Amino acid sequence: MAFQEYYPHLFQPMLVGKHQVKFKNRIFVSPMSSMTAPASQVMMDDNVEFYAKRARGGAGCVTVGETRFDLVNSVAHPCQLDLTDPKTLPQLNKFNNYAHTYGARTSLELNHAGHFAIPAFNDGHTPPMSATARKMPNGNLVREMTEEDMDYVADIYANAIHMAWRGGFDMACLHYGHGWLFGGWMSPLLNQRTDRHGGSLENRVRFPRMVLERIRKKVGDNILLELRLSGSELTPGGLEIEDTIEIIKMMEDLVDLVHISSGTRWNASTRGDMHPTCFVDPGHTAPMAQKVKEAGIKIPVGCVGGVNTPELAEKILSEGMADYVLMARPWVADPEWANKVRSGRSDDVRPCIRCNHCIDGALRKAISKTVLDDESASLNFACSVNPLYGCYAYREKFPPAGCVKDVVVVGGGVAGMQAALEACERGHRVTLFEQSDKLGGWLNVYPDHLWFKHDIARLRDYFIKQVSDRKIQVRLNTKATPEMVEALAPDAVIVAIGSVPNVPPIPGVDGPNVMLGVDVFGNEDKLGKRVVIVGGGQIGCELSIHTGERGCIPTVLEMGEHLAADAKLSSRLHVLRQMERTPGVTSHTLTRCTEITPEGVKAVDSEGKELFFPADTVLLCAGMKARAQERDSFEGIAFDVIPVGDCEKPGLVKDAIHTGFNAALSLHTF
Repeated sequence: MAFQEYYPHLFQPMLVGKHQVKFKNRIFVSPMSSMTAPASQVMMDDNVEFYAKRARGGAGCVTVGETRFDLVNSVAHPCQLDLTDPKTLPQLNKFNNYAHTYGARTSLELNHAGHFAIPAFNDGHTPPMSATARKMPNGNLVREMTEEDMDYVADIYANAIHMAWRGGFDMACLHYGHGWLFGGWMSPLLNQRTDRHGGSLENRVRFPRMVLERIRKKVGDNILLELRLSGSELTPGGLEIEDTIEIIKMMEDLVDLVHISSGTRWNASTRGDMHPTCFVDPGHTAPMAQKVKEAGIKIPVGCVGGVNTPELAEKILSEGMADYVLMARPWVADPEWANKVRSGRSDDVRPCIRCNHCIDGALRKAISKTVLDDESASLNFACSVNPLYGCYAYREKFPPAGCVKDVVVVGGGVAGMQAALEACERGHRVTLFEQSDKLGGWLNVYPDHLWFKHDIARLRDYFIKQVSDRKIQVRLNTKATPEMVEALAPDAVIVAIGSVPNVPPIPGVDGPNVMLGVDVFGNEDKLGKRVVIVGGGQIGCELSIHTGERGCIPTVLEMGEHLAADAKLSSRLHVLRQMERTPGVTSHTLTRCTEITPEGVKAVDSEGKELFFPADTVLLCAGMKARAQERDSFEGIAFDVIPVGDCEKPGLVKDAIHTGFNAALSLHTF
């Protein structure tokens, strides 16, 4: 039987550079940090495994994220691998030997932070430098670079790429976008010089091109060079795709590939475009990559940003919009992405939901300026959907189950499904009870009604398929009681019965004009014109978008200082941006609801001033509360009784998946 070729354009080899280096497919893992680089900045064995796992998963190229190539003032993020010391070479070669075993090419990202450098992550006292002197929002004073500075930067780049070549890498990715040193240098937003390095685009490209020339002088054609550029900075007065095309033309003779991203760190709202949130169209940079190709650029052109399904990736390539695609977060969610897709098992790919927890999760507060400003920062990077991400070194090494146990899971939401899957994977006999007629829990509520939650629908469908594909006995339309479960004499019970909306004790809360926020979906015809939303967390803010798009005039009232304070940074920025873009949406923070009347909502502001907001409909979005009493009724009916997900503590999809996974992993097996 002939091999069935799925997604032929995606898995077509690509020849690159003067030496026609062969990439086995068009799927690149874009620059990723392993999040576990040690203080020594040497690639340790768990880092090697982290990156090589993606090579083993079928990627055509794997890119190691930002690396340190200067000890003075180039770094904006902690824990970068060090390219200034040859002691790093043995481990770099170990990774490359490992990755090359699977036929993957390897790349290493270089990025000088320029004006965004943080002294605490460098030598501690040298100020950041850039094209133009300025005071940064964080208070750092940036000095204007001299010709000597430019010469120094060109040398450290050349030396770093020479080290990358010695370390066994096939390619280096130079970050020339997002407003970092070179991106900012080429952008009229950040380069206000009046000398030969400012003004015209040709002048602004002079220094970035000089760095490429210095690199080629040092390493010749022994290593491929790839550029990352912002096709558009998505900011008035910034670079647009026409400028980026001209930039590429000026550098094409010195590089082998170029890929297109978007946004600039100078405009915080574009953070969610660089790492696309659910409000950004998947593959949103592909049309810009297509314009680059149509301009006659001869080197391969790639695109990065929200390319999270094989169908989209194949479409981009088959229609000639790009020559290759780059993905990072889908590889965080599932390190076997390419192998599953190539073998026709795309439905088994654990989908990325673009929540950006992997990027922003180290910050507990979405309103913090930097990790350094957040005294509650956990520095715990994790993936919402993949509980192994960041934990491979120990979670994959948990001892196997010593014996088979009978496990009952009560509740078929995402926490219950994950618990059932992992318990089954570990060899246990699993029975799952769900009181409704379908699995999914809260994942059935939002995705079918909010256009920006389709990634959640993919996650729900993935879990339902995985459960149905395994030997898990699923009993739908069955409300499990402690007596019913105890009669089965299970060895372990995992309780995943979820949460219910919290109803605050506000006078008038039981009025006929009041609805729970979660009850809106499917009942939009019951909403009046003027809608007041009590609670400005992420759900309340998203409801304002939903109701505003349907012609209502929504007003959000939030007791705290910030809207969507429970959201992660990138998501919060885009929730707020979408609220601004939705007609009729208004909001008030530091505003406490005191009474609901048939005419509207009474409230007080932070100074005690009484306010009134006319409303035809009042929506309550005051958070969720665990089904504590029902949860506790299962205590003592088996050796292990473990609550997971919202019934333990209301939280995010991440919390549900991780607690479900951990419960199955921790079952006693003696």
